[in-house]
Amino acid sequence: MTATLPAIVTSTDAARKVERIGFAIARIGLVVTIGWIGAMKFTVAEAQGIESLISNSPIMSWLLDVFDLRSVSSGIGVIEVVTAVLIAFGAWRPILGVVGGLLAIGTFLTTLSFLVTSTTYEHTLPFFSPGGSFIIKDVVLLGAAVLIFARSWASIIDDRAVQERAVQDR
Repeated sequence: MTATLPAIVTSTDAARKVERIGFAIARIGLVVTIGWIGAMKFTVAEAQGIESLISNSPIMSWLLDVFDLRSVSSGIGVIEVVTAVLIAFGAWRPILGVVGGLLAIGTFLTTLSFLVTSTTYEHTLPFFSPGGSFIIKDVVLLGAAVLIFARSWASIIDDRAVQERAVQDR
């Protein structure tokens, strides 16, 4: 005897709705996380907290030769807040999602590089120091940023294809 599954379990429409909800939650989560962390970069405590990460980073250490720590931290904050805004508005304007997604990808690749460049972390896998445990979550955020970028990019391509078909149909 074969068990019959409920219709909702086999419904691609239901699965797609859940996928859209999950994507919306990922977008909102990414916006809140990047925006909040970016806003914190304007505080003295956050600037001091990232000093050792920046000073040991081959990608970012030069910034401290040109600007003071608070300016570097505030500059990073501006980039992160702008990134969050772009990702948020990318829900309506895909090109903004593309730009925001690329900025977020760059942000998380940079922060993940701290796992190997920082002298404040233990580099003995599978263990991280408390700071390393904090940064490893950026792998998930990087994945969300890639999804935002890819979905926005695909939306632009789809919109152009629809426009081209409309022109051809005239």
